[in-house]
Amino acid sequence: MARLPDGKSYPFDDGRAKSFEEKLEAADLEDTFSIPYRTGPIAPVTRENEDPGRIRFDPLFHAAYGATQEQVDVVDITFLGQKLKVHRKVAPVFSRVEKRLEAVLKQEPSLRPYLTKVGGTFNWRNIANTNRQSAHSYGVSIDLNVTRSHYWEWAKPKHPVKWANQIPQVIVDAFEAEGFIWGGRWYHYDTMHFEYRPELLDPACRAE
Repeated sequence: MARLPDGKSYPFDDGRAKSFEEKLEAADLEDTFSIPYRTGPIAPVTRENEDPGRIRFDPLFHAAYGATQEQVDVVDITFLGQKLKVHRKVAPVFSRVEKRLEAVLKQEPSLRPYLTKVGGTFNWRNIANTNRQSAHSYGVSIDLNVTRSHYWEWAKPKHPVKWANQIPQVIVDAFEAEGFIWGGRWYHYDTMHFEYRPELLDPACRAE
């Protein structure tokens, strides 16, 4: 059993054999770790459904950040000169990412367009074309400039999925160093998207 911050307990593994789609729709904690998240040099993701982090256990998010829009404690921050709303708990993390990115921009000012006109942070909503809650609902995610990004749902044709990306390595590294995962590591790619999921980057949380 796993005990969450709100005091509720859940089976780590519900014992059900599930397809990838079933894991997306009804994940347990074991499912969330079933696809390892790997950092390092950016490379095309070609293995079908290799989407580490897209499988989310909703009770964990509810316990950590709030189960309703009213319970999600968002605060205003300034991120690279832009006003954003994020969860109070992760505001310091965004500040640390900002410092890393400011250092990157001093070395490579040509990268600034990727980090302006960000697509959004806190937004209580479902994931596009699903009934599943978006990580943006909890104020722990950020979308970078959509004009510099790729998203599999926008591709024409959408199938077969063909990975694409133009987000630079140094930007990805800055976020991952502070516990964010990147949607560009997904077969169903969403390269603008970063979300705070430190458990997926913690070696202690990986299966042996």
